[in-house]
Amino acid sequence: MKNYKEIAESIIEFVGGKENITSHTHCMTRLRFVLADTGKVHEDAIKALPEVQGIVNKAGQYQLVIGPEVDSLYDQINLLCPMKDIDEKTVEKESKEEKKSLFNTVLSYVSGSIAPALSVLITAGFTSAFLTLFVQFGWLSNESPTYLIFNQLQSLGFTYLPVMVAFGAAKRLKTNEYLAAFIILVLSSEAITGVEGLSLFGIDLMTVNYASNIVPALCMVPIMAIIDKKITCYIPNVAKAAFKPFVLGILTFIVTVFVIGPLGAIVGNLLGEFCIWISGFGGFSMGILSALHPILVMFGVHTVLTPIFISETALYGYSILSAKALAGNFAMAGAALAVGFKARKLENKSSSITAGVTALLSVTEPALYGTLLRLRKPFIGAIIGAGLSGIALGLFHVKCYAGGPSTVFTMALYMGGDSMTNFYLACLCAVLAVVFGFIATWLIGFDEE
Repeated sequence: MKNYKEIAESIIEFVGGKENITSHTHCMTRLRFVLADTGKVHEDAIKALPEVQGIVNKAGQYQLVIGPEVDSLYDQINLLCPMKDIDEKTVEKESKEEKKSLFNTVLSYVSGSIAPALSVLITAGFTSAFLTLFVQFGWLSNESPTYLIFNQLQSLGFTYLPVMVAFGAAKRLKTNEYLAAFIILVLSSEAITGVEGLSLFGIDLMTVNYASNIVPALCMVPIMAIIDKKITCYIPNVAKAAFKPFVLGILTFIVTVFVIGPLGAIVGNLLGEFCIWISGFGGFSMGILSALHPILVMFGVHTVLTPIFISETALYGYSILSAKALAGNFAMAGAALAVGFKARKLENKSSSITAGVTALLSVTEPALYGTLLRLRKPFIGAIIGAGLSGIALGLFHVKCYAGGPSTVFTMALYMGGDSMTNFYLACLCAVLAVVFGFIATWLIGFDEE
């Protein structure tokens, strides 16, 4: 059994120690650090750790690709270096990369806020997929108590996802995360979200659907953090404990319902309509987006697109653009399998076949970092395979009806509508992605030396 505590101690030491860590989080497969100074990182030592499959230093984050063991490892890192114990001066200090680029700062904020909440999205998505599967095959009635209870699990997971995102965003920006979550929870209630004719102080409010829309939450928290810092200067220390949360909450709520909420809703609607507009260009637009998916995963910024997919699903009940992950993931699996079957070295054969199967069943990082990027040319094969199968996705107008990773076990995410046609077409495109990725990699070849 692995000693995750020792591995965590090594990682903390190699990234420059506790004092160099501004913040940390994780997603499904990666440890994500925001560091005060990346110059203090001992990258060669990190690469030598067998648990680290790759390193990505992009979007203001220093990411270590771990794989399925990331949860166990992060638990130990959080015990050794809790977020609350990180030195406040270090927390407030921006990393050098973030100072140089506003774009990186925004990417880091969005991905860092969404990543912790992905577990909610995945749970709700899987529940929705299995409910659809059981109903389609007659194993469960959509009027049974069992269905109704689990339907609440999947439905409220999407409805209150903005609450989780607000909490993560506030934690990242060092403002009151519970107050941020509470404000979004109130705005997502049936008394406010989507209700027409509301007014505050005699002023009419724009009708905004806060439920399932994470854009207003992402827009609100930075303003809340600014208000937090400003009012701290004006409230006496003796009154801060009682009055600061009240003043912060009321001011943030008022600004949100009058300004941030409407703007966030407009942006969210535009993102959803943008998805439909893109799909109107036919298969080639989806081909380009699908070909970009492996590149986005390589840089660790694929989660930044989550607001677009959620906005699209909230508007139309499905997402077309999120299907690009289907093409990208299965094409990477096909490319890794091609390496496994064509490689001459035994270690390349076994590791690549294992990585390819893992990509089909769970996560793509072992295939991406262990095979495709290491040998370089197979990565091109994966991009080609993703692009070609993406064209098929666009031509068939394949829709994804719930959120979650695209694997063999989650194909039920593509069940929906009045028939099983969309599901069958999604399965066909998944097979095409594996085949195209395999053939492209086989024809391009690779150098094992």
